[in-house]
Order: sequence, then C-alpha cells, then structure tokens
Amino acid sequence: MHEPHRNPPAARPVLVVGIATIDAIARNVERLPPPGGLLFFQMLDLTTGGCALNAAIALCRLGTGADLTVRVGADPLGDIVVSAAAHAGLDTGLHRVIRDDRRSTSFSFVAVAASGERRFLHMRGANDNLRSSDVPDSDLLGRRFVFVTGSMLMGALDGTQTADLLARARRAGAKTMLDTVYAAETPRSEWERRLAPSLADLDYFVPSLAEAQALTGRDDPGEIASVLLDRGPRRIILKLGERGALLADNENGKVHVPAYRVEQVVDTTGAGDCWCAGLLAGLCEGQTPVEAIRLGCAAAAMSIGHAGATTGAPTREQAARYMLSTPLNPLA
Repeated sequence: MHEPHRNPPAARPVLVVGIATIDAIARNVERLPPPGGLLFFQMLDLTTGGCALNAAIALCRLGTGADLTVRVGADPLGDIVVSAAAHAGLDTGLHRVIRDDRRSTSFSFVAVAASGERRFLHMRGANDNLRSSDVPDSDLLGRRFVFVTGSMLMGALDGTQTADLLARARRAGAKTMLDTVYAAETPRSEWERRLAPSLADLDYFVPSLAEAQALTGRDDPGEIASVLLDRGPRRIILKLGERGALLADNENGKVHVPAYRVEQVVDTTGAGDCWCAGLLAGLCEGQTPVEAIRLGCAAAAMSIGHAGATTGAPTREQAARYMLSTPLNPLA
C-alpha cells in the first residue's frame, strides 16, 4: 500500500546563511597581557555565537519563522551548535547544519571590557568551507528574505559565490540582505574582492559604520550611504550603534532613525545580529523600513543588557512593551 502524498512543509519566511561559532566570553577584560604576562578576569561563559546562528535564534524568539544553513565541525563543539539550534526551534537536519569532517567548528575568544566593548580572537574553521552549492535552488523557494551574514569570514562563500546565491534567491522570488563582520586591518582591496560582486543583487545592505568605512574609504555616514547606493543595492542601512541607523534609498532619501536609550551595557556581543533579526521581523510583518529599523534598534538595545549573544533577544511582545516604555536617544 502506497503512502498518501504529502506536500512539503511551507518554507519559513527567512533563510539565514552564514557563520556559526562557539564563543568563549571573558569579562571584565580591560586590556590584554604583555608577552609572557598574566592578567585576571572575572567570569567566563561558553556560548554559541556567529552572525547567522545568532540572527536565526533571535528571529525565532521574535516569532518570525526562520531556517538556517551553516557548517560546523564533526566535533563536540559542533554538537553544542546543533543542540542550541534545535532548542531554539530551528531545523538541524544535515542539509541545515552541515557537519564538516575536514574542519573544526569555528571558535572565538571574546574579551569584554566593563563598558561592554569587545575584542575577538577568531578561528575560521568550518565557516571557511560554506559554499553557494550548500543552498540548493529548492531551498530558496517560498522565502520572503534570504539573509547572508558573516561576510569577510567565509573563505569559499565570500565574493562571487555569495553573488551567485543572492542572484538565485532573487530569481526564486526572495528579497536579499547582506551583513558583514568587521575584519580589522583588512585592506580595502580585500573588502572590495569579497563584497563588491554582491552589491547589485541586494535589496538591503546593512553594514556597521566601521565596515562601510572600510569598504568605501569614506568617513561620513551620509556620503558613505550615497556611494554604496550608487553601486546597486536597493537600500542601504548603516548601523550606527547608540546613534541608531541611517536609511538611504531612492524612496525615502536619507532618514536617521534614533536608537533607544540604554541605561546599562552588559555585553554588546550579538547586538548587530539581534538588530538584523528585528529588522527582518518587522519587514516580514509588512512594516515600512523605518518602522522595521525601530524594531531592530529595540531588539539590539534589549540584547546588550544581558550577557551572551542571544540571551537578551526579546519576544515580539517584550519588544513591543520596550518600545512603548523606553525613550529614544536624541539625534546628534
């Protein structure tokens, strides 16, 4: 007797593709020791991290359905990533969290100062082997957004392979979004090599100010936004930290959206990823870009009041209450 035909489950609105890591987060580290020296810190947390995993978990917390495509090692650290993703409600099948027997799970040591600012020591690991071919065309169908995040830390995917993935996503009917990682002391030519091929296939390019400065060689946010918009993306949103975000497109011109006031910063790890999750959640709800940016700013502000990349990621109801009760920072 044949099994009755079952239609495949509907695709979740957002597919997040990018990096997953294990983070060892040390607090409070105000400076690093000299060669041969010893300094003490107060606390160590071992958590999952990485832009894609953080954003996908935060999207699930906000109630926006998300799927995840990442690579981790076939090692105990990879087991932790799989467990955390499953606990968050993400599909962890082999074609979602790909186990790589050639590279270990990516690892970061994060030194967090009392101010919440961070320093990173990073091992790329399996993230370097993620490829466009890890995302088949069938996995792009039915998506509202395909979000690639962690660019500059993915040796195989960065550059032309990211451009291929984004172009295929658009052909499948999805909107596209790209975020990067700030790679200090990386020459501008390398930023160009890894990011320039993708710009024309982007609906949303959402770098931090430091990342956009490294790519363009310019300093002023307004000038940077104009330069990037001329290179093909439909919208540029520069993340400006406590100053909020700058939206630039041909419909709105340039709009500065303020951030919410934060009384105490505990840990800024993952704040940008929670911001991206809030933005995507708002856009999937049908909000305007400005409204969605406000939700992103709220998610980021709530996240930095807690230790860990996604510990403070809010539910949709928590974010709504926060936005009603918390004042905005004044525009500079």
